[in-house]
Amino acid sequence: MIVLSGGTGTPKLLQGLRRIIPDEEITVIVNTAEDIMVSGNLVTPDVDTVLYLFSGYLDVRKWWGIQSDTFHTNNALKRLGVNEKLMLGDADRATCIFRSELMRKGASLTDATLQLSSALGIKSRVLPMCDEKVDTMINTSQGLMHFQEFWVGARGEPDVIDLKIEGIEKAKPTTELKEALDSEDNVIIGPSNP
Repeated sequence: MIVLSGGTGTPKLLQGLRRIIPDEEITVIVNTAEDIMVSGNLVTPDVDTVLYLFSGYLDVRKWWGIQSDTFHTNNALKRLGVNEKLMLGDADRATCIFRSELMRKGASLTDATLQLSSALGIKSRVLPMCDEKVDTMINTSQGLMHFQEFWVGARGEPDVIDLKIEGIEKAKPTTELKEALDSEDNVIIGPSNP
């Protein structure tokens, strides 16, 4: 079974699906149009939420981040005057550093995600929607904002004028994604939010 995933809604759906479908039979293709660089490392919130769900690390009270994570690095950066766009926990940041180091050495986002899945002991297949950079940009009454700046920084409060997906015209399915879609007849489009 293939599940197209984004936001916090699909991991909740996946949690239920896992009660009736073994992890080994689930492939999740995850949105990356909300990814963002934070302190020099790539944060893929939707991918990481799915990874944390399958690895048992997800904080299911918030539906993002790692349960019982600490925020020492984030707080130390704030004391130094660095206000990061997303509040990353220390263990969550380690995931981002691991991914970013692989990518700096030439790995694609897909390769890095598969290596993270393996390192976390995940039996399901988790794939990003593409390897190209794609950004959800929101034109608001306060100017153009990245999706994360709009929801996290501005709390979704500015009036929305328009929305555009930058880079989508250059995005293409990876070999792994095509193989997954070619080998499966059952595809579920998961909700972004519950």
